[in-house]
Amino acid sequence: MPKYAYKCKECDHAFEAVHGMFMKLRNCDECSIGGTLFRVPSVDYSTKNDASPESEKKTGEIVKEFISDTKKEIEEQKTEMMEDYNK
Repeated sequence: MPKYAYKCKECDHAFEAVHGMFMKLRNCDECSIGGTLFRVPSVDYSTKNDASPESEKKTGEIVKEFISDTKKEIEEQKTEMMEDYNK
């Protein structure tokens, strides 16, 4: 399973969590406020010598997916920030 870095918008608590790629943490355990966590973009390099479908993807496809996912997360964060700003 991949390791992800998270940071809380409220208390600035930063930590790493290991979980599946489709899971996303939302609530900070440090300050107990819900919906304040965001995933900090990071790139890890690893190689695999297995025959899984993921290993059959070309490097460019993997990079494009990562960029696309990161752009979606940034847009979500912008939307949340604008909603907070307009309150």
